[in-house]
Amino acid sequence: MSSKHSRRRTKGSKPLLLPCSKRDGVYNQSDRQATGSKKCRPSKKGVFSERTFMNVETTDDFVPLPSQDTSNKAVYSYAIVNDGCEPASVQLEIGPNGRDYVVETEGVVQIKGMGVIVPSRFLRYARLAVKSEQPGKPTKLCIYFQSQKAR
Repeated sequence: MSSKHSRRRTKGSKPLLLPCSKRDGVYNQSDRQATGSKKCRPSKKGVFSERTFMNVETTDDFVPLPSQDTSNKAVYSYAIVNDGCEPASVQLEIGPNGRDYVVETEGVVQIKGMGVIVPSRFLRYARLAVKSEQPGKPTKLCIYFQSQKAR
């Protein structure tokens, strides 16, 4: 084996830190090779997560999306993209047990627009409910639930 491929270190020498790109923005700091370089693998528990709900069609009544357990999230938000031809009403609901909910915040997403809802209060569960702004005029929404875990 040539010297450029050798992994041996002499006594007192500093470890060689090889360049490595972040793949998902997270390094597992405790995961070091014998050379001292960071492995190019993301942490086993990723910090960022996303759940998408595509082509959600609104009705005349508020219909909730599946609830999200936010107990281990440092921050989360919903992005709502209105791909339809009518405005949509949206409301973020939070609850302590996955059954009982209260409206945290609400808004309207205009035609071909986008809205973002971020809670100001915390309870373990969150869900988004959507409906048509105008009765009898449904629209299509693409909804993104994005979160970052607490470290």
